[in-house]
Amino acid sequence: MKIGEVAEKTGLDISTIRFYERKELIAPARISTNSYRSYTQEDIKCLDTIVLYRKMDLSLEQIRNLLQKNANLQGVLKEQINTLKEEREHLDGALSLCQKMIDDQANISFDVKYYLNYVKTKEAEGRKYPDIMGVIDRAVEQTDIDGYLGLPISVYFMRYTWVRRLFGMISILFLTVFPLVMIAEWWMRWRHNQTGLLSILIWVLLMIFFWGISIEIVRRGKGSKP
Repeated sequence: MKIGEVAEKTGLDISTIRFYERKELIAPARISTNSYRSYTQEDIKCLDTIVLYRKMDLSLEQIRNLLQKNANLQGVLKEQINTLKEEREHLDGALSLCQKMIDDQANISFDVKYYLNYVKTKEAEGRKYPDIMGVIDRAVEQTDIDGYLGLPISVYFMRYTWVRRLFGMISILFLTVFPLVMIAEWWMRWRHNQTGLLSILIWVLLMIFFWGISIEIVRRGKGSKP
């Protein structure tokens, strides 16, 4: 069957199905005459299994190992329970901080240092709060870099935590700080007649182009998680 039929049967977007193919979670056969993908009931069962695993917030690497029978399901589930319990503790910490600021009737000009010291005190007592770098790691995991570069880069580089963190921080800087800095620089040059309007327009269009690519990468990454 064709990918459109599979999308209807599984409830997944076509882009999500292709994302799982690129991540080698499913491998539909190709028809030799036209190179189109041909999906079977086994592929649909595999996609349903992936959806179920994602509902338990298993990572793509964990799912791949389970599908390839390189991991024990009971062991993975027990490990996931411990991970989710730890995340719940972090969420409880965030909830308690929100509630304290509500109880204190904090407004927009609240004392940041006071609450940071409060968090440090609670952390010393054993309270846990969300890990900022962990959030970036999860965001990068969902970013479909391979689909744009045509290379399995994540297999070689994105498995390293420091690479994922560096990529996440660079992406954030590129999407926020860089455009503002470049616009300010071009404006100053134009004010001092150091460059023409045509040059400014060309650079702005290039910036919008690369900015759009970055946003699309992030968007596709977010859309890849059912």
